[in-house]
Amino acid sequence: MKSAMGVVFMLMFCAGAWAASPWAGNWVLRDPTSPVHTTMKLEETSSGWKITYHIATQNAQGKPIVAVMTVETALDGKDSENLLDDKPSGQTMAIRKVDERHTCTIIKMNGQQSGISKSELSADGKLITTQNDFKGAQSGSPGKSTQYWDRR
Repeated sequence: MKSAMGVVFMLMFCAGAWAASPWAGNWVLRDPTSPVHTTMKLEETSSGWKITYHIATQNAQGKPIVAVMTVETALDGKDSENLLDDKPSGQTMAIRKVDERHTCTIIKMNGQQSGISKSELSADGKLITTQNDFKGAQSGSPGKSTQYWDRR
């Protein structure tokens, strides 16, 4: 589950609220080698966005485990609390829009910055590419990585 949370830490975006946002919809993390299957639903709300992740994997006995992580953000660059299965996770994300296709998120765990994610929505709206830079043990997976999210 810790590796699943590490994936989640790298996922967040920021964007402005507007009608029919090209960011809104259902997305699937492209990672064919991982035993973790992650989907993201990004919904517009009256005050910003609600992002819901479903993280599915198996325990040591092969039984399925599904965790749900949610964050609601006003898209104002201020910290928003992340909930894991409706409980505080200790993680916050400060999400802001850079422009129509680029976003940035500062991720903190227990008040300490653990990473930055920068995302780009493709011109055709079918792919989100996220560049992650995480530091320290609290991030789950220190280092740099690139993730690809395909529109479902």
